[in-house]
Amino acid sequence: MALGQSQAAAERGSSEKAKIGPGEAAREMKVADAEGVAQSPDPQPEQTQPAQTQAAQAQTEPKKPAWILAPIPIVNPAIGEGLEWIVARVFPLDKQDKTSPPSAVGVGGLFTDNGSVGVAVGGRLYFKEDRYRLTAATGGAKINADVYGIGQEAGDRGIFLPLTGKGSGVMGEFLFRLRKGIYVGPRTQYRNLKLQINREDVDIPDINDPPEELEGILDELRNDLTQQQTVAIGPRFQWDTRDNTFYPKRGFILDSGIDFFSKSLGSEFSYQYYKIVFNKYTSIGKEQVIAVRGMGCAAAGDRVPIYDNCLFGSNSDLRGYPTGRYQDRRMFATQAEYRLMLPFKNFLGRFGIVGFGGFGGVGKKFSDISFSELLPAGGGGIRFRLSKTYPINFRIDYGIGRVDQTLTISVGEAF
Repeated sequence: MALGQSQAAAERGSSEKAKIGPGEAAREMKVADAEGVAQSPDPQPEQTQPAQTQAAQAQTEPKKPAWILAPIPIVNPAIGEGLEWIVARVFPLDKQDKTSPPSAVGVGGLFTDNGSVGVAVGGRLYFKEDRYRLTAATGGAKINADVYGIGQEAGDRGIFLPLTGKGSGVMGEFLFRLRKGIYVGPRTQYRNLKLQINREDVDIPDINDPPEELEGILDELRNDLTQQQTVAIGPRFQWDTRDNTFYPKRGFILDSGIDFFSKSLGSEFSYQYYKIVFNKYTSIGKEQVIAVRGMGCAAAGDRVPIYDNCLFGSNSDLRGYPTGRYQDRRMFATQAEYRLMLPFKNFLGRFGIVGFGGFGGVGKKFSDISFSELLPAGGGGIRFRLSKTYPINFRIDYGIGRVDQTLTISVGEAF
């Protein structure tokens, strides 16, 4: 199941990360988040200086290629403990292009102590003075993950069923610029997955007569315990004024998309997945940034596989909750983060700290999400800049939610 969730998150907009990471249980197949970035000059107060244009950005943008290599320990309540790894190359696609951010290609993988393994390759290319943006990824994995069921009550109950998901997938996205900062284009994806009960971790001789405590979860998952092929195509819209795609200090990005899964395309089910994200970045000093994020998603259709529900905790919305413990047809999440890179010129200047907090909720309908059932979270983390050329950070975040805690280790900011 995690592979399916992993694949869809990359296509829908990560974050967390443009790297492929079959390790984040369920929808988030990530491509090495080597979104190209322009190295911005020291910020001025936002009220006297508008968001940096791409033309001005290009004047200060480093153009040297760089390697990003990172072993990433995994500590995940859903899939166990292990190691994730990334090898990526960040580079200018055309050295004469003074506008496009650097492109990147990479490969990543994971293995954990519960038997989960995966590997994926992908990239993001910017070309023709950022007139076009191309993203593609493919990979395969076997993921053993714990599933709690659907809805707020299932997450609160804390009873889970161990599942194994095996399969592969591919996605592609092509955006073209309508006007400065505004991009539109199609996105497509294909996944072939098989979900089954992990019988090494639970003994259920007959799924038609399960233990009483698992009966509710099995009723929700019974139809998903098959070989499934899902195929989608849909539109993507971006409005991007960020001064830097790795570590923004100013600007915003509005990112939205719809995935239309259809039997006419070869998908086993017909349904839709909608998602919208808005991130805003404000510089409050030479090395300090306030970042805020709001997102919402909706899954619609008579038959939506469990890995394409809205998954609370995915893409770091919110840190403090294991991905998928809370899930349903609707979800929203908001958060704010304070970021500080230490004001030193030497090696210590490559370190930073963050503090974050927010809240969100899940429900069958948005109107079902009540104030008393909101899911708050907060925490902090440290950063280490991996490259002298590009502001790409290795991050370690500890989040505390209402019912759980998470330790997130990754490359690139949470949002």
